[in-house]
Amino acid sequence: MKQIIFTLVFGYLFFGNTFGQTSERSTAGKLRDEGNLKLAIEEYAKIYERDSTNSTNTFNTYNYACALALDRQIDTAFHYLNITMARDTSVDALYDPDFYFLIEDDRWSQLEKELIERVEFKYGKLEDVDLLRELWTMQIKDQAFYYHIDVAEKKFGKESSILPALWELKKKINEENLDRLIEIIDTKGWPKKSVVKEDAARTVFLIIQHADLETQKKYLPIMKVSSNNGEANWNYLALLIDRVNLREGKGQIYGSQIGQNKNGSSYVMDLQEPEYVNQRRKEVGLGLIEDYVRNYGIEWTIEQKEK
Repeated sequence: MKQIIFTLVFGYLFFGNTFGQTSERSTAGKLRDEGNLKLAIEEYAKIYERDSTNSTNTFNTYNYACALALDRQIDTAFHYLNITMARDTSVDALYDPDFYFLIEDDRWSQLEKELIERVEFKYGKLEDVDLLRELWTMQIKDQAFYYHIDVAEKKFGKESSILPALWELKKKINEENLDRLIEIIDTKGWPKKSVVKEDAARTVFLIIQHADLETQKKYLPIMKVSSNNGEANWNYLALLIDRVNLREGKGQIYGSQIGQNKNGSSYVMDLQEPEYVNQRRKEVGLGLIEDYVRNYGIEWTIEQKEK
């Protein structure tokens, strides 16, 4: 779905609902989030039929296609996705995990090709289209099935026997992605933002953050050099630094990693010198810690200082 929201409780990207301006649209999104895809699809269809001539209906049509894809109604999903993308030059769809079940279909390659042609016509030639397309697909795979995991937890609880099977599937996908990413880095070097653009470059961070500790430590210095040169995102690097520190038994530096208590409440995981965290966050372009943790229902009460 449209819009990306970072959530570091689990360390993945969550694709959230952006079209909740009306109660009807909120109902469709709520049904989707609950896992009631059939009913959600019915709601999206009603909105589409009523507002199909309204240009502001693009978000609904896109999210309609997302729900259809998640429900594995492949032909119908492609139909409405193509309607949405007919005049678009946004590439959001090409790395949206809702479309995981579409990417092996020949129509997906054609959709990629047509959309990239429109982007190049408007903005100029892309440097390495093949790498760009592969990284987008790898990002879809990396983020796939988190929706299903979330729905399974809500419906059956965290002790459900369904969850280990889903996590095992995720583990296999992550391992395949990591193997391929290592091949890319070894043969082409670190995928630079100037070559593959921001959205595809993010794929590298996503895959490495799911890797084992030794792999993370191996690529952390390379990512740091790339970030300092403007070829990787320092925001992502800060998250990876925090994750590595915690896995090594050290406190995090930027306060990005959020844990969850048994009662469901959230907390900031072990943090070095918490009174100076905003100073450190500012140095790498992150916002205030109090604003960040508020997203998790945490009230930050530690007075901030500067050295």
